[in-house]
Amino acid sequence: MGAMLCRGALLALAITAVGCGADPKVVRVYDGRIVEGPYVPAEAYTAYLQGTLAEEAGDLKGAAKAYERAADADDEDPEVETRLGEVRCKLDPKDRAADEAFARASKLDATYAPLLAAKARCQSLRGDHEGANALAESAVRQDAKNPNLEALRIRIASLRDGPDAPRIRERAIALTLAHGERASAWDALIAWGKGRHDHELLARGLEGLVRTAPIRSQEVEAGTLELLGAGQAALARRVAAALVDAPRGLGIIGPRDATVARLAVDEALLRGDQETAQRRAVRGHVSLAELAARAFLLDQRAAAHALALQVTKADPGSSGAFMVLAALGIKDGALTHVGDRPPEACALAVAERLVATSGVEVAKTWLANIGTLRMAAHDPVVGPLAVDLAARGVIVPNELPAELRIELAARRREMPPALEGDVDAKHQLLWHVLTDPRTEAARTLLVKLQNAGDRDPIVGFAVAKMALVSGTTDAASVKQAVAAGPANPLLLSVAVELAK
Repeated sequence: MGAMLCRGALLALAITAVGCGADPKVVRVYDGRIVEGPYVPAEAYTAYLQGTLAEEAGDLKGAAKAYERAADADDEDPEVETRLGEVRCKLDPKDRAADEAFARASKLDATYAPLLAAKARCQSLRGDHEGANALAESAVRQDAKNPNLEALRIRIASLRDGPDAPRIRERAIALTLAHGERASAWDALIAWGKGRHDHELLARGLEGLVRTAPIRSQEVEAGTLELLGAGQAALARRVAAALVDAPRGLGIIGPRDATVARLAVDEALLRGDQETAQRRAVRGHVSLAELAARAFLLDQRAAAHALALQVTKADPGSSGAFMVLAALGIKDGALTHVGDRPPEACALAVAERLVATSGVEVAKTWLANIGTLRMAAHDPVVGPLAVDLAARGVIVPNELPAELRIELAARRREMPPALEGDVDAKHQLLWHVLTDPRTEAARTLLVKLQNAGDRDPIVGFAVAKMALVSGTTDAASVKQAVAAGPANPLLLSVAVELAK
């Protein structure tokens, strides 16, 4: 039946009798192809459809019961037992009932590609990636023109070590070139990127998923934050830009996470594209006052000036816009009265200038009058500034999110607070490096993130510290990390250690 169904969708085109008294045949569409098969009892169809709907809704127990009814009504089709076996395996990979269902399907057709694919997914759930890979290869051989099976083979291959990794990587890219209209092709690329810590391909896969499956935009947002947490800010900005720029009305309603919207805005600002930055700010609900502050913090001073003036003309009560002008050294007197709630980026930009012009105490007093700060946990632009101000005593450490408190501990050479809350991968690595860099958790995270050592100062610091702790005589990784951010306080401390 699965050879005639695609993810539970059924389209019967015609029912024809072949000759007088011959078995009736049913023509259906499966995965875009017309397939002719034997007649299936109505009760079997009904139960099967109930099973596919339950499975799509996540009701695996209900799906198993429905598939069992379908099998009782029609024991001539391997797809029913195939589906039943896979659902049983999802419920409990150790359930022998899954193998029994697969065995019944195999008796009907041992070369049935969907059966081999289902068994491959089950073996993967059981942790037998080698066995799963062999089954996936067999499934592809039985139905070589099915791109979904090729995608499955790539996803499973991403979970295993082997000398054929470069070949599989090229195969994953080729699949997206040949079948870029299918979400499964991009899913395979994403799986490879995650499994092999290949962040470039992960980003490319997420961008493809935006185009082919816009309704899955939340998955793309999660992948964007994963890239950011892995120290791949440039790639995260690129994916965020694709997500925010995607046409509306296709299942995308705009980024739900404020960090993703800010990343998209930053991507445009760093290219000097103020018009796109403003359009993305509107779509992502980033205020224009904050946009001006982010332009200032990204050293786009002309854009910051133009945006701040635009806001003050439209809204003279926007203290955030006047704060940006003050940070630029244009209208200091405008800071005497703050009647609204300015974005944190605006306030911190002014506080930084006050430290330079009037001293820490003046900046601390002024910032205290703004009220409690509500900083985002993963903001790659405002976060480092907040840590720097906290290290100087301008910001109370307790006002910082958990990630930034870990950074502050590293700056102060103190033990970090307990690892809790919403902490991304690179800050988890930093925490382990500060507490005990010799742990297995530290080594595992290092393998995952080390290729960002020359792109992200936190990862660079962690890579360098672990290299120094290990006593390696090859200081290349340390020097590479330090060269990535020679003015960063964390990397400067490592440079001093290296010099000693």
